[in-house]
Amino acid sequence: MIWINLGIIVVAILGLVAYGFVLYKKKISQDLRLVKQLLERFTIRQQTLQAGVDHTTNRIDQIKGNVDHLVSEGKRVEQGARQLMVEGQRLSTEVQHTAGLKQF
Repeated sequence: MIWINLGIIVVAILGLVAYGFVLYKKKISQDLRLVKQLLERFTIRQQTLQAGVDHTTNRIDQIKGNVDHLVSEGKRVEQGARQLMVEGQRLSTEVQHTAGLKQF
């Protein structure tokens, strides 16, 4: 008799555990679905932001390359201007010497 009562209690406890597990699983499945949706949205936003960052980085690199090219061209033009100025002074002096305005 005691074994029958004990068996009924054990079966009732197992039934409650199984029912609780089913309810918990339903709750967890909804939460997991929500987490998956949020993770997917986050991934899409991350990819979008990364694409924007990559594009911006490429543009910055292009602009930096253009600025470096302009700086090098500016230095080359500056050297050419100095050379032209020195040659102009030398030519002016030579013209003055040739015209007799200045002595050698």
